[in-house]
Amino acid sequence: MAKVSFTHGRDKLLDPVARLNGRVFDTDPVVTYMLLEMSREERLAYLPIYWTTLVKSALLNDAIITEADGWKAASVIIPPGRCVDNVWTLIYAGFLCVLWRLGFKGFKRLWSEFSGMTDNAKEKGLRGQERYYYIFSIGTEPEHRGKGLAKAIMLEHQHTARCENVPIWLEATSPGSRNLYLSLGFKEIEEIIVGKGKVAADATRQPGGPGIPIYAMVWWPEQSPSAQL
Repeated sequence: MAKVSFTHGRDKLLDPVARLNGRVFDTDPVVTYMLLEMSREERLAYLPIYWTTLVKSALLNDAIITEADGWKAASVIIPPGRCVDNVWTLIYAGFLCVLWRLGFKGFKRLWSEFSGMTDNAKEKGLRGQERYYYIFSIGTEPEHRGKGLAKAIMLEHQHTARCENVPIWLEATSPGSRNLYLSLGFKEIEEIIVGKGKVAADATRQPGGPGIPIYAMVWWPEQSPSAQL
């Protein structure tokens, strides 16, 4: 794999990472499910605003944005000891406007289904470990996929976490990303299903549908005494 250049930053990188995520996650089933009441056109128009608010809430919790090779790929990672669902930072970031657009059903999907289920998986997978890195988002522009950019970013994060001897937690939302993380040493803790009985795996409405799989995963640094799962 060719050498990849990185830029790390915070607030100054908010707008470009929000725009990139709006494109990268335009068909992501979990995001689509959260915005299920919107038409496709409404959702695509809203995604940059949605991601601006979400990443702003992450930045208020000391998140670091990493871009690779001139914004061909990027990640947002939250450091140990910080929590993105901090109520006050969500309000300050403008999340009430997002909740208004989501509506009651969208709010229920986000907090009762996604957050509730992933929090339970974290308790199981982290086993009391309070300090960990959380991959808030990571994505690659469609025309640059398959070039190892997301892998290069993850290796960079793993190096940092290894130096601090703390694990990394994430939720993969596609079989392809799940396979990438497995190849990097992540362990799958649980397959979470959201929208069961309501939608198909791609988040299209389907009464009695199988729902959307989310893969809760953790990586432990080799020297960690908790590394053996």
